Amino acid sequence: MEDGHSEDYFKEFRDFWWNHDFLELMARRLRLAECSKLLDVGCGQCHWSRLLVSFMNSPAEIHAVDADPRWSKGSDELRRFFASQGQGSAVTFKQGDAQALPYDSDSFDIVTCQTTLIHVRNPRAAVIEMHRVVKPGGLVLCAEPNNVVSSLVKSNLSAEDSIEDTIRDVKHALMLERGKMLLGEGDNSYGDLLPGVFSEVGFDDIRVYLSDKASPLYPPYETLEQQALLRTDQEWSAEDSGPCDWEKQRRYLRALGDEYLACFEELQKRSRSNLTRYCDAVKNKRYSSGGGLIMYLVSGRKVE
Repeated sequence: MEDGHSEDYFKEFRDFWWNHDFLELMARRLRLAECSKLLDVGCGQCHWSRLLVSFMNSPAEIHAVDADPRWSKGSDELRRFFASQGQGSAVTFKQGDAQALPYDSDSFDIVTCQTTLIHVRNPRAAVIEMHRVVKPGGLVLCAEPNNVVSSLVKSNLSAEDSIEDTIRDVKHALMLERGKMLLGEGDNSYGDLLPGVFSEVGFDDIRVYLSDKASPLYPPYETLEQQALLRTDQEWSAEDSGPCDWEKQRRYLRALGDEYLACFEELQKRSRSNLTRYCDAVKNKRYSSGGGLIMYLVSGRKVE
């Protein structure tokens, strides 16, 4: 996994990724109340396990592992959170690779990750490792997206774009995804492939759900979620980070070959134009979109 890959994505908008009532439904469907020991793979700042702990049997035992040394150290703030919100739950942090988890086999009631496999060189190997360390009868739960689809989500600005411009945007997203894969930095749409991988690995009771979360933007942008999203977009734009990381885009295109790298200036110009158009519309309170997303929740149980 690329060290530090997640730093650009730990903006405040991440706290709005899920609808709580949807998580309540998933917790009932997957019987999270029966789980007392959880492993959060690629934990980052524990956004995912912080949400799940409230549905587990308390006090829970949370283990959090990340390849990035800054996240694998954890923090006193997170320890206090799990102790208070998890009714005395404890969290232990460790540095480790998702493709070679530093835990004994058959150790956890639930092993889970959120947007981790899309950054892993060999995500199938990571799924095999998650299967190894979960107990027989235990649950593996992965929340992973299809990120390319966002290039086809319309806004009031793009609704009248030409077919050629729309195809260009989709092609850009696909090229960046393929270049990322060739460099061994992951697959942005790995969520599409997970059910098949779970079947190949040997999971039982495989279930696939889609999050009901959308991120709509519409004037006057007064909700806390909308304000957080706009601040995140502004920070990415100002810092040339996140989706606005032009140097990373250049690397991905270079990995595809010279003919693709030659497209970089044209694609960057198109991206900057779209970004400027978006920022101007938001500033003048005339941007709107339904904000459709595709986030899969794929689960399976280890055969007893």
